[in-house]
Amino acid sequence: MDFIPYKINEYLENVFYQIPKELFVNPYYRNLNSDSKLLYSLLLDRLSVSMKNEWIDEEGNIFLIFSRKEAGEKLNLSDKTVTKAFRQLTDVKLIYEKKQGFKKNNIIYVGKINHISTEKFMSRKTYDSRNRKTTSQ
Repeated sequence: MDFIPYKINEYLENVFYQIPKELFVNPYYRNLNSDSKLLYSLLLDRLSVSMKNEWIDEEGNIFLIFSRKEAGEKLNLSDKTVTKAFRQLTDVKLIYEKKQGFKKNNIIYVGKINHISTEKFMSRKTYDSRNRKTTSQ
């Protein structure tokens, strides 16, 4: 396979998944592995599909219908790993699954991140490399 660089008029042709930065800095989510964080970003992206399909419950909550098999195929993960990722997201209350019945996919509600003050996690220390005094020779 050859390397094909982007041309100047092509750099915006891709669409990207977004992973909330707080999943990396908030201590509440420290036990989430990378698979769980990627799955969460995939589920957030799927909310737009749910909106187009008008998958909204009687309380106005958006839900997804997304099987573990489909998640495993999209993320190239085994059934066991996908199940663990779903369980981790459930444990930290980033998703809630509602069973629909035998052999039917669960309805998935995507939860909002439990925000904390990021000031202490996001601020630069006073000894940042740009502020260091250097000695010249």
